[in-house]
Amino acid sequence: MKLVLFFNILLSFILSCNSKKETSSSVITIKGNITGVPNGKIYLADARKWKTPIDSTTIKDGHFQFKTKISSPFLASIHYWDSSQVKRLLYRNHTLGADSMQTSTDAFYIEPGNFIIGGDNSKPPYLRIVSGKENELLFKNQFIDFRWVGNLDSVKRLQKITSFKKTIEQNPFSFFLLESIYRSGEQYSKTELKNIFSLFNADVQQSKEGDAFKKYIAIRPDDNAPFPNLSLLTPENISHSIFDSTAKINMLIFWASWCAPCRKEVPLLKEIEKKYTSTGLKIISISIDEKKEQWLKAVLYEKMNWPQVHVPLEQINDVQNQFRFITIPLIIFTENKGREIKRFADYDPDNVSAYESLINEYIR
Repeated sequence: MKLVLFFNILLSFILSCNSKKETSSSVITIKGNITGVPNGKIYLADARKWKTPIDSTTIKDGHFQFKTKISSPFLASIHYWDSSQVKRLLYRNHTLGADSMQTSTDAFYIEPGNFIIGGDNSKPPYLRIVSGKENELLFKNQFIDFRWVGNLDSVKRLQKITSFKKTIEQNPFSFFLLESIYRSGEQYSKTELKNIFSLFNADVQQSKEGDAFKKYIAIRPDDNAPFPNLSLLTPENISHSIFDSTAKINMLIFWASWCAPCRKEVPLLKEIEKKYTSTGLKIISISIDEKKEQWLKAVLYEKMNWPQVHVPLEQINDVQNQFRFITIPLIIFTENKGREIKRFADYDPDNVSAYESLINEYIR
């Protein structure tokens, strides 16, 4: 009986220790001793959702401290209000040599452990943040643009992917690297994503972020499979297919009214439309605006002389998964049955010559 009681007590102690270890590993402490920030409230937030802070504290004479729990690492920012304006803390890049002291970023990667921030937020070289391995990777890749392979020729693309894989193999623990690939998933084939995901360690693969990555891979169409020929509504509420079977080449433009780069690209697209629409090129713009009225307003303002359709709010996630994209603007060229020829992610005025070169190959 005493032996059973002893093992029960021992088991409870072990579980308690493991529980404490797990809890402490998810706690972050951020201590600041800075200048250039007024006394008052200061906020910690997801850098992409700063309007909903995770935590807040008081800064007085440059001193502040956050102590909070996180479920997994993420890109964060710290901000405050000054004269009705939101201002963020700025961090120098200390990883790339003397020149990097002249560059800064307003975000850093949160991970379990302690962070120390010091310096002057009002002038260069701004603040120095001392943190963990995730943040070092973030800074080291600030100018490399880890993940980006869009619009590269096959040789350069393979070189970049090989380099990315090597970085992940050296840092298989990194949520920063996982998120970087995930946010540009549309640039990779399904097979490539599977291979890249396999390089991360079990903790990353089994996290909620890892589960999201696996789900994204699972619902992606197989490589080289045709896209679904969606039937969406025009501004006149007329159903319109996104592919034209009579076209020599289809140009699908994914955009939204709130996307500044998308709007900036419109004049260039008008030039393409004017030059090629009678040659066998079929253009269609596909909006992922959550608010239909904002899309209608933008269509009226931009006066785009080609078909315009809108994805209903409840279908946006499915469409993004089906067509393999997270960011816009995105242009996908397909043949007349919906198989992808090439895609161009993000806005770049130099892409116009690449569009024309590709179009000319198919309208001959």
